[in-house]
Amino acid sequence: MVLLFELRFFGLWTLWWCCLVTGSRGCQMQHVGIINVTTDLQSDVLLPCNFEATLLGSNKTADIAAVWSQTTIPADNLVEIKLQGEVSFWNNRDKRIKTFPKLSESGNFSILLRNVQQSDLGLYRCELHEGINCMIAYQEVQLGLAAVSEYQKYVIAGASGGAVVLLLSTAGVCYIASKQNDVELRTTRSTSRGRWQRDTQEESTYENDVELKTMRSTSRGRCKRGTKEEAIYENSTEVRTVKSTSRGRCQNPTQESSIYVNCDRNKT
Repeated sequence: MVLLFELRFFGLWTLWWCCLVTGSRGCQMQHVGIINVTTDLQSDVLLPCNFEATLLGSNKTADIAAVWSQTTIPADNLVEIKLQGEVSFWNNRDKRIKTFPKLSESGNFSILLRNVQQSDLGLYRCELHEGINCMIAYQEVQLGLAAVSEYQKYVIAGASGGAVVLLLSTAGVCYIASKQNDVELRTTRSTSRGRWQRDTQEESTYENDVELKTMRSTSRGRCKRGTKEEAIYENSTEVRTVKSTSRGRCQNPTQESSIYVNCDRNKT
């Protein structure tokens, strides 16, 4: 009897525990499916999560909510959205997560992730819970980078080629400009040297003219001094000649007088 009572008690306890855990919808933990979503970095992307009305039940006041998390290690819980539209954030990713609480009554618990970063890529999970320990269903979303299409490849290749051409053109322009600057600099230096040589020649010519004028002035002074000396010499010669003539004249009268005396004596 005791053993039978214990078995009945254990059966009732097990049935009550199952009812408590599973709830009215049985806590099925139904896997709805997985959705692949692609996006570009630094863009906005919608992470979808939709559950059928049969999973929600007819009681709109039931304690039903969807919980978003990223399946990292450890798991990163993001936000909880209740059936009545109440929202509770655990990690808002710097206010980059936007919810749509008015759509939750219809079973749409999608969220918008703004300005996608590299760390945002990965597997996300949207779980539908009733109460605390009952998960009715869940849906997975795989977020990855968008594949580059052939057209985008051509665009990227064209942009890269254009960038290379632009870079080469810029380098060519800079090279030509540097060459022109070198030519202008050489021309300027050559012109400066020519001006300096011309100025030097002009200064040399000026100095030669000054020296020539000095030499001419000196020659003229010497000529004038020589002329004066010649004039003085000529004057001296003339004076001597005059003196000699005067002396001769003075001697001649004496001789004439003596001759005259001798003549008179002879006559006598």
